[in-house]
Amino acid sequence: MTSVCRYGEVEIVFLKHAGFKIKGSKTVYIDPYDLPQNAELEKADYILITHDHFDHRDIKAIRLLSDEHTTVVVPTGCMVEGYRTCELDIGEEEKLEGLTVKTVPAYNIDKPFHPRGSGAGYIIEIDGVKIYHAGDTDFIPEMKEIEVDVALIPVGGKYTMDLEQAKEALEAIKADKVIPMHYGVLPETQADVEKLKSAKVVALEPLFE
Repeated sequence: MTSVCRYGEVEIVFLKHAGFKIKGSKTVYIDPYDLPQNAELEKADYILITHDHFDHRDIKAIRLLSDEHTTVVVPTGCMVEGYRTCELDIGEEEKLEGLTVKTVPAYNIDKPFHPRGSGAGYIIEIDGVKIYHAGDTDFIPEMKEIEVDVALIPVGGKYTMDLEQAKEALEAIKADKVIPMHYGVLPETQADVEKLKSAKVVALEPLFE
């Protein structure tokens, strides 16, 4: 199993948990978390944070991956101080240099962990490839409106949708490839992704333990 999925000219690397590196003409990280301080990773043009929980807004990881040129993109209300930031309301779209970013809803329906409006998912377009990072969310009605090339969806349960809900999301989201995430790191979010039987599911090995 590999840590990398390629789509067109874009490389998607599963770091761990909900963290990804998106590499095209720009280097983008989404929710980098608990990275080794000696990790040899490129500095980010953009770092996208879905919400303010410790396993998504990891300041050490942001510090490791950023330099003076990095822009940190956050949903409104999620604070990352000391960096050049782009703050977006849910549903807002921003054209950045080499990247288009749109925030979409991400929330729990029957759990208290992620109330509606407290975080976001992202649809980014880079080098002609559209990628959806669902954030921490259950299967929600808004997913029926998602139309992308690659979708990154949580499957670990407890704080997000579980495998059964993920199967519903697979049917609702229009995507060529779906990559499971947010499982295996925390004791309460274990999942056997082999049970996600679908031709479009691409299970990646985390780059870091």
